Amino acid sequence: MNPWQLIRRTVGRRSPANPQAHMTWAHTSVGRTVTRTGVFLKKQLWVWPIIAVVILSVIGLFVRSAIESTMKANLRSQLQTLLTAEAAMLEKWLEVHAANAETAANDPRLREQIGHLLVDEAASDEPVSRPDLSRVNSDIAKALAPIMASHDFIGYFVVDRSKEILASSHAVLIGQRDIRDYDQFLSRALDGEAVVSAPFPSVVMMQDEAGQVRTGEPTMYACAPIRDESFLIVGALALQLQPQREFTRILQLGQMGDSGETYAFDRNGRMVSNSRFDDDLILLGILPDQQLSRSILNVLIRDPGGDMTNGFRPTTRRSEMPMTRLVADAVEGRSGVDVEGYRDYRGVPVVGAWTWLPEYELGVATEIDLAEAFMPLTILRRTFWGLYGLLVVSAIAIFAFTVVVANLQREARKAAIEAQQLGQYTLETKLGAGAMGVVYKGHHSMLRRPTAIKLLDADRVNDASIQRFEREVQITCRLNHPSTIAIYDFGRTPEGVFYYAMEYLDGIDLQQLVEKYGAQPGGRVISILMQACGSLYE
Repeated sequence: MNPWQLIRRTVGRRSPANPQAHMTWAHTSVGRTVTRTGVFLKKQLWVWPIIAVVILSVIGLFVRSAIESTMKANLRSQLQTLLTAEAAMLEKWLEVHAANAETAANDPRLREQIGHLLVDEAASDEPVSRPDLSRVNSDIAKALAPIMASHDFIGYFVVDRSKEILASSHAVLIGQRDIRDYDQFLSRALDGEAVVSAPFPSVVMMQDEAGQVRTGEPTMYACAPIRDESFLIVGALALQLQPQREFTRILQLGQMGDSGETYAFDRNGRMVSNSRFDDDLILLGILPDQQLSRSILNVLIRDPGGDMTNGFRPTTRRSEMPMTRLVADAVEGRSGVDVEGYRDYRGVPVVGAWTWLPEYELGVATEIDLAEAFMPLTILRRTFWGLYGLLVVSAIAIFAFTVVVANLQREARKAAIEAQQLGQYTLETKLGAGAMGVVYKGHHSMLRRPTAIKLLDADRVNDASIQRFEREVQITCRLNHPSTIAIYDFGRTPEGVFYYAMEYLDGIDLQQLVEKYGAQPGGRVISILMQACGSLYE
C-alpha cells in the first residue's frame, strides 16, 4: 500500500475533537488558577489590606455620592423653606404697614385737616402763615397719634401733588420738595399705590441707639395717597418707621445653625438689614471701628475674591468688586438656590437661597457657611480617609514584615547549605547545577550510603519553583526503569530548604567517556542509546 494512502486513511479515521476534553482542560485550568490564587493570598498577607482599601474605596465612592446627593436635596429644601417663610413674613409685615398708611390717609379727620391745608395753599399765592402751619401740624399730629402709637410709627410728613412737603413731624422738612430719597415711593403713592420704601439713610436728624441725634440713621416710610371728596389724589401721607425695630428682627429669625443668616438688600447690592457678623465685619475692616457700627446700610454685598476670615485681603475698593452670585441673580429678578457653594460678602464659601420682591424693590437671601452645611459629609470623608490610611499603613507594615521574613528565611537556607547539613544528610561535594537547583554528593548520617542530593536554589524559592520541584520529584519517584536513578527521600528542612535524595552512581558521563577514551564502538553506542531511550520512553 502507498504510504501516503495509509496516512490519509489514518487521518480520515481520526475522531473529531472531543468537547468534553476541552471542558475538562478548562475546568482544570480554572481550578489551578483558583488554587494558586488561594496559596498566594495565604502567603502574601500584605495583599489583604490593599484589597480592603480597593473595596472600601469603591463602596466609599458610591456611599459618599449617595449621601452627598441626599444632603444637597435636603439642604436645598431647607433653604427654600426658610427663605419662603422669611419672605412671606416680611411681605406680610410690609403689606400691613402699607394698609396702615392707607387707613390713616383715608381717616376723615386727617383728610379734613389736610384738605384745609391744600385749600389754603391753592387759594393764596403767598405761603401759609407760620401760626396756621403750626395749628395744622398740631391737628394732623393729633389725628395721627393713635395709629402712630399703635403701629410704632415715629414720624410723618404730608406732600401735595408737586411733592412739596406741607406738614411734617420734622419741621425742617416743611416747604422742601423733590428730595431724592423720597422721590420713588412718593411717585408711586401719587399714582395711587400704597407702598413701603426700602430702608435708606435719613435726611433729617434722628436719635441713634445711643441717644445721639444725627442724620444718616436707617429709616423707611409707609406711604399712601390722599384723596379728596371726588376721590381724586391731592397728595400723599408718609409714615416713618425704624427698620431696626421690626424689619431686621423678622429677618434675624431666619438663622440656621451657627453661621446661617437671612438679610435683605436693595437694587444696588447694599445690605438694608443687620448682619449676624457685625463684630467680625469690624475686625475684617468691612465696617468702621466705631461705637454702634452696624451693617445696615453700611455693607455692600460684594465678592472680595477670597476668604477674608482666613487672612485674604482684597486689593480693590469694595465698590469696584463684583456683586456676589446671589445678589447678581436677585437684582435681575431671578430667584434661586445654590448648594454647590459660592463666596459671600466676607469671601467665605456659603450655600444659599434668594428671591426678589419687585413690589418693594427688595431682595431677601438666606445663607449658611458651606463648611457647616456639609459638616456630616466632612466627618464621613475624614472617617473614610482615616480607614484608608490605617489600611495602607497596615499593608506597608505587613509587606515590610513579609520582606524581612523572606530575607531571613533566604539567609537561613543559605546558612544551612553552607553548613553542609540538611537534616540527616551531610553534603560533601558539588556535582553540578541546573536552572532550578544544585546537586551535591552526600551521605545519610546513619545509613552511610552515598547519595546525590538535589537542592532548590535558595535565591529562586517561590510558589512556581516549589511546584515544579515537587512535580519533578513526584514524577521521578514513579519511574522503575533500570537506567533511571531511584529516589530515596524528599523533604524540607526547618529553614525552608527543599531537597530530594536520589541514587548516586559513581562513574563518568558520556562527555568524559568520549574525551578520555575516544570514539566508542558501534555496538556499545547502540547499547547506551537503548538504555537511555528506554528510560526516556518510560
